[in-house]
Amino acid sequence: MASDTATFKDLDLPRVLNTSKTDFVDEFYEPLLSRSVEYKRGVGYFTSNWMQSAARGIAELADNGGAAKWITSPKLTGEDWEAIKKGDEARSDEVLRETLEETINDLRYDLEYDTRNAVAWMIADGLLEIKFAIPTESLSGGDFHDKFGIFYDADGNCVGFHGSQNDSEQALRNYEAYSVDCDWLGERDAEGGDSHEQRFKDLWEGRDSNVSTYSIPDGIAEDIAELRDYDNRPYTPFEEPDNSTVKASNEITLRDYQREAVDNWFENDCHGLLRMATGTGKTFTALAALDEYLEQQASPTLCVIAVPVTHLANQWAEEMEIFGFPSPRFLFGTANSDWKSDLSRVVSNIRLEFRDREFIITTHRTLSEEYFREKISTVDENTVLVADEVHGLGSEEQRKGLLDEYDARLGLSATPERYYDEEGTEFLLNYFGDIVYEYSLSDAVPEYLTPYDYEPIIVEMTQEELEEYRKESKKLASAAASEDIEEEVVEHLAMKRASIVKSAENKYRHLRRILQRIDDPDHLLVYTNPDQIDDVQQILNDEGVFHHKFTYHEDEDQRDELLEGFDAGDWDALVAMKCLDEGVDVPATRQAILMSNSGNPMQFIQRRGRVLRQAEGKDKATIYDMVVVPSKNPSEDIATSERNLLEKELDRFAEFAENAKNRHTALNVIDDIRVKYRI
Repeated sequence: MASDTATFKDLDLPRVLNTSKTDFVDEFYEPLLSRSVEYKRGVGYFTSNWMQSAARGIAELADNGGAAKWITSPKLTGEDWEAIKKGDEARSDEVLRETLEETINDLRYDLEYDTRNAVAWMIADGLLEIKFAIPTESLSGGDFHDKFGIFYDADGNCVGFHGSQNDSEQALRNYEAYSVDCDWLGERDAEGGDSHEQRFKDLWEGRDSNVSTYSIPDGIAEDIAELRDYDNRPYTPFEEPDNSTVKASNEITLRDYQREAVDNWFENDCHGLLRMATGTGKTFTALAALDEYLEQQASPTLCVIAVPVTHLANQWAEEMEIFGFPSPRFLFGTANSDWKSDLSRVVSNIRLEFRDREFIITTHRTLSEEYFREKISTVDENTVLVADEVHGLGSEEQRKGLLDEYDARLGLSATPERYYDEEGTEFLLNYFGDIVYEYSLSDAVPEYLTPYDYEPIIVEMTQEELEEYRKESKKLASAAASEDIEEEVVEHLAMKRASIVKSAENKYRHLRRILQRIDDPDHLLVYTNPDQIDDVQQILNDEGVFHHKFTYHEDEDQRDELLEGFDAGDWDALVAMKCLDEGVDVPATRQAILMSNSGNPMQFIQRRGRVLRQAEGKDKATIYDMVVVPSKNPSEDIATSERNLLEKELDRFAEFAENAKNRHTALNVIDDIRVKYRI
């Protein structure tokens, strides 16, 4: 988004500038920093002179809502170098700490007041990060002696520079020069800026095999932050901490059932699970509970929101804006490669009471990582965990993230029970404090969810598939009855038989018929599996349905674009696999074709919920659901052998049909199969 403030293009920057003709501070640093939203610098030594020069105009950068990252080389003795080169643990080595503490004392006494105050406040507000660089491998024994930087303005313009000058008082008296690349001036300059940016990223993220980088120890950062003048912040905070929970409360109205859910959570000592049908506003309800909880807290509070998949993070962030919450930090690798440093800073902000509130959105996987757990466990003040699609946290690995340190706990799911995992289900119920509120699909339709027609499609196997299915069934029955065959073998045979059902050839014939029946296949979701997706896309092409696949192969930005395009009608259809099962808002969906289902009730409940969300101009939805049967007119032996398998599938059909507008018609289709298979 373009900025209303001055940009780099207002400046007349030469290709090369030198200290003989240019005042680097007045004519280079300050004009650029005052227009910047990001400043990255790699140079020299961590000294007070370096800090003073590097901090020129830093308050103006902060005024723009900007941030800075600096890579430098600590001034250490030979023994200190050896200590830090031992590895990551050396960041907290006492020798290194003592050396850096001496540097902090230098900052305290040597820096001018304005510079010291600006740097200290930016450290405290999380706007400035410092890392140390130490040459290793083929460069071992040398110094990090590079001198380069990158500025970005609010319009995304980039200025990269590189030259002989260290950021020091002496360097400003030397004859020194910079070469300058402005990416809007041509391809060569753009390549120069990109090269500096990539080099900085590689160093910052530790990807250069010959240079190791270390984050500044938490204690040292806190010491620098303590140098600030509490009565004189030199810039206007981009997000005032004191306003972190301000909202226009008169604009937020909960539905009656949402109000009851929040009240029940508070009555259960701010612990509990909400079992609410997909599309009934679980996110909004949870944020209302969080908002009221924060209003009651006098001490700093850390709020952690855990989502199962990365593209849900943006949806949570958007709803948080409604409540006036500040923008949360996305702390997971695909959105933030430096999430560990950010987490460390967030924790410090709460522990040292630099912030009244901090908001984190992370993934289930990151929540359970050792580093994340260790950091959270150091927070002495209030912590809140909101777990979206909480059933995903019941696995043996993911439940490691469910720490005792979370004082308040709220879990959300339409299906909190874990399929075939009683242990995991029991763990979730015990940890969160049982289900404190339930709101079912039948409760929500039609007032809060869209009424729908349900069209069960009975798909027969071909003769070849039926013969193969019978053969695999006999193998499976024999293996299951044998005490000598390992469980893994039985599971393999079961999966092999299930694959015959998943890839049933007649599904494609029925897909064509459905598409030909649909008058206008706009806002259509097609759920399939990896084995089917290419054939499904070809059929959609043949039938003139403009579509795009939505899978785990698309990155986060692509998925956001696809969802926005689908909502706007740019795509008639999305062909999805599992990644549209949980939590994703696609309210414009009017039709869905379920070609592949796992049998897990959680999956089909989630998929149903994708279709039933309300949207402007949407008065009805239609769900086409395929189930494979060996035959519509089975022989006695087939009816007997497949009775148990079909019973589960038909129960799922019946649950879908029960709340549909065409309930009786749908149930008649199901009942016909029940009779023939004597279910």
